[in-house]
Amino acid sequence: MKFSHKLLKKLSPEIKNKKDLIEKLTLFSFEAEDAGNDTVEIKLPPNRYSDAASHIGIAREISAIYGKKLKPFKEIKLKKIINRKVPVEIKSSVCNRMSDIVFEGIKIGPSPKWMQDVIVSCGMRPINNLVDITNYVMFETGQPIHVLDLDKMDGDKLIIRNAKNNEIVELLDGTKIKLDSNISVLADMKDALDIAGIKGGKKAEITSETENILLTAGNFEGSYIYKTSKRVGVATDASARFSRGLSPELVNTAILRAAQLIRDFCNGNPGAIVDIYPRKQPKKIIKLDVDHLNSFIGTDFDFKAVKKYLELLGFQIKIPIAKASDCPITKFIVEAPQYRMDIEEHRDLYEEVARLYGYNNLKSAPPHVHLIPSGFEDQIILEDKIKKVLVKFGLNEVLNNSFISGVYNKKDFGNELVELENPISNEFYYLRPSLAPNLIKNIESNSRFFDEISIFETGKIFFKIGKKTNEISSLGIILASKDNETFFKLKGLVSELFKRIGLIDYLFAPVAENDWVKDFTAGYLKAGETLKIDSGGKIIGYLGKAKNPEDLGKWHISLAEMDIEELLKLVEGEHEYRPLSKYPSMVRDVSILVDRNMRVGDITQAIQTVDLKYINDVDLIDEYWDEKMENKSSLTFRIVFQSDDRTLTDEEVNREMEKIENILRMNFKADIR
Repeated sequence: MKFSHKLLKKLSPEIKNKKDLIEKLTLFSFEAEDAGNDTVEIKLPPNRYSDAASHIGIAREISAIYGKKLKPFKEIKLKKIINRKVPVEIKSSVCNRMSDIVFEGIKIGPSPKWMQDVIVSCGMRPINNLVDITNYVMFETGQPIHVLDLDKMDGDKLIIRNAKNNEIVELLDGTKIKLDSNISVLADMKDALDIAGIKGGKKAEITSETENILLTAGNFEGSYIYKTSKRVGVATDASARFSRGLSPELVNTAILRAAQLIRDFCNGNPGAIVDIYPRKQPKKIIKLDVDHLNSFIGTDFDFKAVKKYLELLGFQIKIPIAKASDCPITKFIVEAPQYRMDIEEHRDLYEEVARLYGYNNLKSAPPHVHLIPSGFEDQIILEDKIKKVLVKFGLNEVLNNSFISGVYNKKDFGNELVELENPISNEFYYLRPSLAPNLIKNIESNSRFFDEISIFETGKIFFKIGKKTNEISSLGIILASKDNETFFKLKGLVSELFKRIGLIDYLFAPVAENDWVKDFTAGYLKAGETLKIDSGGKIIGYLGKAKNPEDLGKWHISLAEMDIEELLKLVEGEHEYRPLSKYPSMVRDVSILVDRNMRVGDITQAIQTVDLKYINDVDLIDEYWDEKMENKSSLTFRIVFQSDDRTLTDEEVNREMEKIENILRMNFKADIR
């Protein structure tokens, strides 16, 4: 935002020169730079427009930096000369305050040179004395001012109301805007005169023939102005100020200042001020503790120092809390000036004290905290290890969007989808409950260029359980080939991945129809051709043949998705230190003849569950089959028995072996050899 150096120096005589002004502002308040001639460019944060988007506001800041309090302006008393006034009626909920003053006998002409210089320095061009006064007052006080030609209005009443549906207002630049009932306007008894808080209309436009005017100043809800400005496609200096929030208290200051200048430079005869202020701005009272302030910013200020800094910025120290006569004041009440809309709590006051003292004067010190490992680093390390292994296997990593299209519904997945409150389009409607949909899209978009595609992705997925939204870190791997089967290749790849990251105890087991449909990959895996990945009795993911999109025809696509957080727990569990048993183990081998379509994983799991207390390990040590065995396979398993509290006897191990053989005969129709 552009400011006039001459006007700032007039308001705050402490300013030495332009260079010193820029250095002081940059060091203590806002970033500033020389924009040439009389202009200073100051970058204001959005929350400081309420007080600093004006020459008075910047003068207040610079005076405080120099250790001086800005001298208050003399109260403007407007002497009524004519008896005419225009009542104000506020029918819109977004208007917080509206004031007006009638002027008769206006003489339109050029404005004084000093005023024109300020307007030019602030980036606008002079037009005439009346328009220049409204712009000058906005630059000086921060409050937008608007003037209407009173003789062009229908009826002596100013109404702030919601527009009628399809009502048209023609703006000053000739643009015609179609309005609706969500847009507020300033209106006479017949028509809308302008879009409230944004831009004036053509009907009551000021011209060189104007003699009688209605000077107005209002205050509107910032969020409403921001949304309406975007909707109608009109952005002005006034809308930029209102949208960031202005104090209603500025209205009276600005309209009286403008009235004074109109009287002096336009020879206007004023009527009485009309001021409608239905919802007054509440005072902000904040309790401040000096000890807590010092602890927070690392200083040793006393009450007097804190009081001095705050009072320089316009804060009032109200009521010191009762204390013993020999104790220093450490707690007191602060009333924030009403133009400081950004002040909400005691931490905001800490910031004001710290910046006026000077951030460069604060002593640096290491934090006094207990450093506790977060545990999150372990997951990052595991993810990095997984990525390196998969890249070595020849896979490419992809990074997809965290959203999926609105064409999906919760029937496509096992869990309820998390819908965005304000989706920007139908393509970004839900948070993804699985990595699968976007990985499938990757295959579709690349199938024109490659006959084989191997990719993986790690990222967050989201789903609802009841009303709670949950998120987990997931790993998705997808292999696709135009000509070759990919299922067993993916199964072997996942097995080797587990081996490389240190997960030994796992198995692939077939998924029952009523189990797998509840999972997040349900909409993408084929029933009957899907395996669950089980470790320690917990399902950590699924692996199977994917359902082909229509345009991929006979492509062979296999997909695996796993919970990285559960993987981390299992890998850490296998690496935990466990003391070796003091008692010897006993080993038994069992050889069986079973149908060739029996899964080794199912047999291994069945043996392990016979006695979880004494069976320490089960391994397949031999497998044989040939064409003469009539679809049979010969399998040999080695079973290790061990107890942590005693030496097992032959009788105990033999009893367990009898149970195992019975299970194998009953469940797998095995011939014990």
